[in-house]
Amino acid sequence: MKTIKLTLALLAFAICMGSCAMILGIDKGVMMSVQKGMSQKEVSSILGKPDYRRFDHDVEEWEFVKNVADNAGWTTIIVSFIDGRVISMDSFRADAPPSPVAVYPSVEVNGNIPSRPHANIGNGMNERDFQSLYSKVKAKPFKDDQLDLLEAGIGNRGLSCKQCVRMMSIYRFDDDKLEVLKILAPNISDRENYDEIINALDFISSEEKARSILGIKK
Repeated sequence: MKTIKLTLALLAFAICMGSCAMILGIDKGVMMSVQKGMSQKEVSSILGKPDYRRFDHDVEEWEFVKNVADNAGWTTIIVSFIDGRVISMDSFRADAPPSPVAVYPSVEVNGNIPSRPHANIGNGMNERDFQSLYSKVKAKPFKDDQLDLLEAGIGNRGLSCKQCVRMMSIYRFDDDKLEVLKILAPNISDRENYDEIINALDFISSEEKARSILGIKK
């Protein structure tokens, strides 16, 4: 009888610890189990309820802020849906949980879309705003729509060379990457790091075009 009680006690303790782990943190394997095409119900069963939720035309975003199970920091997970199905997922780490930011929907007023207040970006757009814009651009099915959204979304906000390279990485070919660069070049704040952008291109001819777009003199 004592053995049975001890076994039950250990089992209850293990279940409790497992539940606490899911509450306090998230295992990397759990995060990676989210797959393209999953329903919102399936995502909820894996990640729980989202901390933030956004809409942009056909795209719906769920944002989760989780403590990493190994206590190495926090993970922000952004899952994008169209018609209730996962089309993309992005995640990034931070040493501390990000502070909430307001969401400014693109609601027309008298035929005009109100401008969004500029973020305090320092050497680049804050990671959360950038990740949101990146996910929305990537979720658009056609390149022209992606570039239009990128131009409207960036506005007058600054961004870093590293963020520019990440946005360019949506595309495989240099010509497409250069179109992204044409849109983002005026907004780049850390011009001393232009080499990061140049090195992200495959061909010498593309590098020369990038230097011209960035205004780098020979």
